[in-house]
Amino acid sequence: MSNHVLRVVPALVLTGLALAMPGSASADVLIGCQNKTNGNVRVVADAALCRVSEVAISWNATGEQGPAGPAGPAGPAGPEGPAGPAGPEGAVGPAGPAGPAGPAGPAGAGVKTVGGIVNADGAKNPVTPNGFTSVRLSPGVYQISFPPGTWTSFPVMTVTPFGINGAYGDAIVASALGFGDGSAQFVVHMTISNSGGSLFDNAFMFTAVASQTPPG
Repeated sequence: MSNHVLRVVPALVLTGLALAMPGSASADVLIGCQNKTNGNVRVVADAALCRVSEVAISWNATGEQGPAGPAGPAGPAGPEGPAGPAGPEGAVGPAGPAGPAGPAGPAGAGVKTVGGIVNADGAKNPVTPNGFTSVRLSPGVYQISFPPGTWTSFPVMTVTPFGINGAYGDAIVASALGFGDGSAQFVVHMTISNSGGSLFDNAFMFTAVASQTPPG
């Protein structure tokens, strides 16, 4: 005659509430076995898997959602990260001597053009007094700003430096920012081709062009 062991699953009371004990786990209820001595709990698929030294327990897989807590205060803005290094430039051939700047031509249909000349110290050349401001930020670095209402779409800028001390420089637009009020800012870097790309102060002229129709 074989021996049969009858396993009794006691009722579990948790925080004052008696929990129902289904036979196996489901999407809504989880089954566990709690050690009678040390209280350790392990999750099982069926209450029948609990050992003699354990008590079968169950709990809801998803509890009730608690009330939303108050919003915390906004944290302070982090510091601005450093500018990334400029990428390598290709070889630049010798430029011819710059001729005198001519007056800006009329804008074509649907296109707005603003041109100007910036002196080596960052001041606007008197022959182009309107439509922008300029400032020298550091050696060989200049900022050109256009006031609100200048543009209805993002402009594209080209820069041409003047020759200096028998060497001819190269100018790049290092950054360009456009804003919803029609203003814009461009940062121009002056480099010189025969000195390893070092920055230097130098006069230059520029042309900024943009469509007068905002993009759809």
